[in-house]
Amino acid sequence: MAIDKATLTSLLQQAFDKTSDVIVDPAQARKQLAIDIANAVDSYVIGRETVVTGTSVSGGAVTGKGIIQ
Repeated sequence: MAIDKATLTSLLQQAFDKTSDVIVDPAQARKQLAIDIANAVDSYVIGRETVVTGTSVSGGAVTGKGIIQ
């Protein structure tokens, strides 16, 4: 199940705070930050229900609803 915006915000804050005020190798810190952000975004997007609209071949409106996987 997808997380909500407040949880995403918290996860991103934790990702930035993880290497704050500590001695780190900048390359390792950037890599870990990228991993943490990717995991948070993945949790926010995957499992989210969405509605998609478009146009059919014949020109009529098409609407679909589903879970992002």
